[in-house]
Amino acid sequence: MINEFIKPTLVLMLICLIITGILATTKSVTDPIIEENNMKTSELSRMEVLSQADGFSKIDGDFSENVVDVYCANNNYGYAITVISKGYSSTPLKVMIGIKNDGNIENIKVLSNSETPGLGSKVSDEGFTSQFHNKNINNVSDIEKISGATISSEAMRKAVNTALETFEQVKGE
Repeated sequence: MINEFIKPTLVLMLICLIITGILATTKSVTDPIIEENNMKTSELSRMEVLSQADGFSKIDGDFSENVVDVYCANNNYGYAITVISKGYSSTPLKVMIGIKNDGNIENIKVLSNSETPGLGSKVSDEGFTSQFHNKNINNVSDIEKISGATISSEAMRKAVNTALETFEQVKGE
């Protein structure tokens, strides 16, 4: 009975403990590396949406629930605001918007897009996002929507509006 049931059970438990230890060690070693890579990627994205910035400082505040983070350019060139917005997909769009100090959008970078491939996913295309360049809170509503992807187009417009409202909030402080 010991050789049939107890010994194999103990061997399996020992194998599970060893594998769990190896996985925990691997996670503790790779987590800082992954976090550093994520920070570098985010910094590069901020540089893409605000080309004249010389670095960024995070701004904390009481922002809309859809605002992921707000960064101010160290040289006061503008703000990089990351926002999520619910489109057609169950996973919201994640968009970074670069807004210059004059209130005009310099650039938009879609960080994640799970919208319908070939339709809603087109909100990530330069042809669509470039419509927002040099727009501000007063004229962002005249954006052409993508035919067949109005929900996704509207999600992008809402994301941009949220970023512009957040810009107005931090600029007024």
